[in-house]
Amino acid sequence: MFSPQRKMGQYTTPKETVQYMTQKLLSELPKKSGLKILDPATGDGIFIHTLLEEGISAKKLYALDIDRNIAPPHPDVHFYYEDFLKVNQSEQYDAIIGNPPYKSKRQSPYFSENQERIQREFGKIGIHNLYSLFIHKGIQCLKPGGVMTMIVQDSFLTNIYYKNFREFLLKETEIKEIVLAPRRLFHKGKADVRTAIITLKKRNSKRHAPQQMRLVDRLKVQDYDHPPEDTVQFLSQQTFWQMPSYNFAINVPEDILRHFEASYEPLGSVLNGGTGISTGDDRSFLRTFEEGHAPSDWIPFYKNGGRKDAWYYKPKYYIHRDWPAYVQREGNFTVRNRSYFYKKGITCSSMGVDFSAALLPEGSLFGVNANLFPEHEEDLYYFLGLLNSKLIKYMVRKVLNRTNMITSGYIKKIPYIEPDPFQKQVMIETARSIVEKKKEDPSFPTNDWQTIVDQTVYDIYGISSSSRSEVHDFCHDIMEKI
Repeated sequence: MFSPQRKMGQYTTPKETVQYMTQKLLSELPKKSGLKILDPATGDGIFIHTLLEEGISAKKLYALDIDRNIAPPHPDVHFYYEDFLKVNQSEQYDAIIGNPPYKSKRQSPYFSENQERIQREFGKIGIHNLYSLFIHKGIQCLKPGGVMTMIVQDSFLTNIYYKNFREFLLKETEIKEIVLAPRRLFHKGKADVRTAIITLKKRNSKRHAPQQMRLVDRLKVQDYDHPPEDTVQFLSQQTFWQMPSYNFAINVPEDILRHFEASYEPLGSVLNGGTGISTGDDRSFLRTFEEGHAPSDWIPFYKNGGRKDAWYYKPKYYIHRDWPAYVQREGNFTVRNRSYFYKKGITCSSMGVDFSAALLPEGSLFGVNANLFPEHEEDLYYFLGLLNSKLIKYMVRKVLNRTNMITSGYIKKIPYIEPDPFQKQVMIETARSIVEKKKEDPSFPTNDWQTIVDQTVYDIYGISSSSRSEVHDFCHDIMEKI
């Protein structure tokens, strides 16, 4: 039987991580006397115990938890069985530290049970996960100049749902540091979750003075004090203000970041489209047939390719030509972007760690993955090559969306740089050749051709040799790097 906080998504934080967070928090506090430090979801009390080990008096420590089965972490600590999200403690604490629960609206009944209050108090930042509510509440509970260090799920960095939350952080706090914790940090607790340690200081005023952030890329081990030099970046907080949707890009070379800053031209200005048909029940409406054996009244249906399907792949699914009748009959059968149906275009992968694009043949239909159509069909192979380049994969997966769901909205935010005629022709000819080879042999090796595509795109975007190496390393091992 799980405790309430385990059901709400909280797991024991490894000791080395807690020690780093504690020392980081204390190093950012201007004074050590007269402090009030809070752990708002204390659980097993590891943060309280570590603060005590660092010499902080128990009288200065406050701890809350909703689980009445846990024991107070120390007899002299101010401990209360309370729901932190319900307390009224505005501007009471000098520091807040902890590991709040990670549970989304779909995972926790807490949201439906407290719907009205949550909407009233947190609606402006977006109600998507308990951890973002804890951070918002924590900032309210800090005194001006107070410091918070939390380890949370890293979905807030780029996911579009957290746009308002990121804007709130930029307005209300100085971001001191963001560290991407080791990917398997919570595997011992059977939690496959990517996390980040974020340290914030509540602003003393509304003036946004220039603030340098320390950003540390994904670590392999808990060596927080001595991360590899190439994983550390110091960046002005103003940079995040200029990113699309206020994305928090961690350790991205500045010659790549500059393409996103200010008023850049997005790929969506030259590529249209989006999602198509959502059947609501693919098993009922889609069929698979052996190659060459699809009946004439069944239409190729492209729903989601993968890394191995880049450039071109034969249809894996078909939908009956009478699909319009389903729209009237079936309540969950939804159709969007009908004007692009049956047109030649580009179909992109949407799920998984990697990202790829393939030719969408004329006469096909498509699903809820991203499907894109250039204004001028003669440019189709240029954009197909562009989307399959390592630089674009890097921009999509490291800058625009670090989570595993890539929609057309993210792809359309890719910066677009108009190539010169020679570069464009090289890309078109190379992409067309790859597609023709893949049609003949799906296992055709594309490495040499891929190199031409990558070098051309690097040149178009003016990417330095050192940044090219960073992009290559990331794309070679996305699962570990992201």
